[in-house]
Amino acid sequence: MFKKQDEEFDEIAVDPIRRRSKIADLSWHRTLIGSCALVIMFAALVGIWSGGRGAIAGVFAAAISWGIFIKHESDLRLLRVVERLQKGGDEKPTT
Repeated sequence: MFKKQDEEFDEIAVDPIRRRSKIADLSWHRTLIGSCALVIMFAALVGIWSGGRGAIAGVFAAAISWGIFIKHESDLRLLRVVERLQKGGDEKPTT
């Protein structure tokens, strides 16, 4: 189901230039989506407290936003681990 995205992610993880670019891109997207998720969650809470009919849609939108945020966060962490492992493998052992 997600084979194409997995293959694309693998290609990005292997290429150092694309990996660094993707890390910067994901960092920016994570910040943007996290901010939007907070605003949507706050709006949903206000809707719940005021007894509005659109509160369920707001809660659903907040849940979707947080799910996307978590996906970006996990991709970013994985790419950073690959980056650290790559840098560690390039160092020559000193004896």
